[in-house]
Amino acid sequence: GTAGMIAKTCTSPFERVRILNQTGESLKGPIGTFNQIVREEGVSGLWRGNTANCLRVFPSKAVLFSTNDMWKANLTRAFGASGWGVGFISGSLAGMTASFCTYPLDYVRTRISGRLHTNGKNIGMVSVVVDTVGKEGILGLYKGIGPTLAGALPYEGLKFGSYDALTRYMPRNEEGNLTVVGKLFCGGMAGSIAGFSMYPNDTVRRLLQMQEKGTERRYHG
Repeated sequence: GTAGMIAKTCTSPFERVRILNQTGESLKGPIGTFNQIVREEGVSGLWRGNTANCLRVFPSKAVLFSTNDMWKANLTRAFGASGWGVGFISGSLAGMTASFCTYPLDYVRTRISGRLHTNGKNIGMVSVVVDTVGKEGILGLYKGIGPTLAGALPYEGLKFGSYDALTRYMPRNEEGNLTVVGKLFCGGMAGSIAGFSMYPNDTVRRLLQMQEKGTERRYHG
């Protein structure tokens, strides 16, 4: 969890640029958007929404990895199989579970990060939750949950399945375990494969999360 929070904090500027481009708030490309954030919000704007994202890490990863092990053990016991297929299915089910449990925090993070705040007004997590629930009820915090769950199925499946497949070709130490470098390589490659494959779905999710009640509804899902 702590390692995840550090990683999210280090990559937060890239995430902020990505979300602004996905929501259409900025169409200037990565470098242009980066400069626009610094110019209009200051350097701290690169980390806007990072608190909500970090708070999501602990429960998300805890649910993800614990339920992945549970699903993998049950599938192996039920079907007597192992390998890429089981890793894909167990990862998919675990991803859907973790996404559903932590979705409101992801929604809050997107609402904070998805717009440029040129007037200097600092929109916090509490204000986003209160405003959304006041206008749309509790279900408003789950806008875009459909594409999220649909995307979590193949995303986590591809990530865990690719990781299991890649580890078969990596060198082992004397105890027969993967080296640290091997784990980093397999984890990085698996995440890249899953992220690239499911990027369009992530864009749809962000657009649905940014819609507000009372405005023209441009997207449905």
